Amino acid sequence: MNKTTKKRLLVRIALAVSMLTGLAAIPQASSQVKAAQTDTGITEDFIRGVDISSIIAFEQMGQKFYYSNGAQGDIFDILKEAGVNYIRVRVWNDPYDTKTHQGYGGGNNDIYKAIAIGQRAKTHGMKLLVDFQYSDFWADPAKQYAPKAWKNYTPKQKADAVYDFTYSSLSTLLSSGVEVGMVQIGNETMGTMAGMGGLYDGVWNLTTGVGAAMQKGCEAVNAINKQYGLNGKTAILKALHFTDPNTTASWYAEQAAARGIDYDVFAVSAYPFWHGSPKNLAVTLKNIAKTYNKKVMVAETAYPYTFANADATENNIRSQSDMSNSEYEVSVTGQKKAIYDVFMAVASVNTQAGTKGYGLGGFYWEPAWIGTDAASSGLYGTGFASSVSGNYELLFHNSIIEYATEDKGSSWDNMAMFDTNGKALDSLQVFNLLKNAASKH
Repeated sequence: MNKTTKKRLLVRIALAVSMLTGLAAIPQASSQVKAAQTDTGITEDFIRGVDISSIIAFEQMGQKFYYSNGAQGDIFDILKEAGVNYIRVRVWNDPYDTKTHQGYGGGNNDIYKAIAIGQRAKTHGMKLLVDFQYSDFWADPAKQYAPKAWKNYTPKQKADAVYDFTYSSLSTLLSSGVEVGMVQIGNETMGTMAGMGGLYDGVWNLTTGVGAAMQKGCEAVNAINKQYGLNGKTAILKALHFTDPNTTASWYAEQAAARGIDYDVFAVSAYPFWHGSPKNLAVTLKNIAKTYNKKVMVAETAYPYTFANADATENNIRSQSDMSNSEYEVSVTGQKKAIYDVFMAVASVNTQAGTKGYGLGGFYWEPAWIGTDAASSGLYGTGFASSVSGNYELLFHNSIIEYATEDKGSSWDNMAMFDTNGKALDSLQVFNLLKNAASKH
């Protein structure tokens, strides 16, 4: 995800939101004390997930991946051995240039890439979280452009299109044998989605089309669950995704409730270097789970293991000055510790009275997105943006700010859990640490 301008946008959103918002029981027996001490909040099905949306592009480029001992292996085998049990993949409607048919980059993640990744996930015993962004390229707090085909749609037409795209995509995935466990209705929406809402009209509270589109997406998932007989533990969960959890998440949970959006999971991005301490994250998630009776999770997190750059494209985090919070050292050890603490913040929700089972887990964002050259970026989409991506932005904006006019490399390689050659770092073992931390009673 191109997060270069995220920090600026989050400050803007937080200011807008601020203007709009004007004892546990004492254990009765020693056995209860022991149980409380061993309750980590991590269950056997706690999500220890990763988003590897760019992986097919890298494999097409010829990139190999290796276990920490240097043995070459399939990326899914390496992840499973490290304790990963869930895969997340982004889906863009049409991430290709109209004239040249070249991909915009970032993995060129259309529904067919999602099918390929989802099928491999299933053979490794992993479910798939489908991250529908309702855009043709990156959707985040800095931009939420509508798909090209929706450019001239009214808000009502966009809401209907969200339903249709969600339903047809899920039907295709399920018919292809993919085990979908959860769906995101939008990505880091922050009051804006598919060209509607705060970034474009200054209204952030989900009332100018965004909430209605979210509801339509949820209704599509409900219809799929009914159509395919999915219920109980097999039902596909519906997640809304926001970011900046310690400043605006609770307000967005309030707005979603006020709009009556029928979702199951309140998901956040929680990058410690931008969003602050996992201790504060735990407080926020516990409050949302208890107040709104929603499951919670971290949809995206990551932490740098180095400030070194592996290719010709600048990274999002280049030095200490790019980090709002630096309580963890920038090293493999620091990366491992930071991510462990983020996941444990989610797990702590399950130790709170009334919200046990509400803390679902989390996903590390793009742990295999190592450095890449410009030529591969243009050919396979391995970089964060290709030379034609700017054409898409020009459909909605009079200049190119977020995308590119040249083939870019990775802006995330120092956040990877693999080194520049594709060898697993020790930090990848954080998922086994979490697996082994499952509560024992």
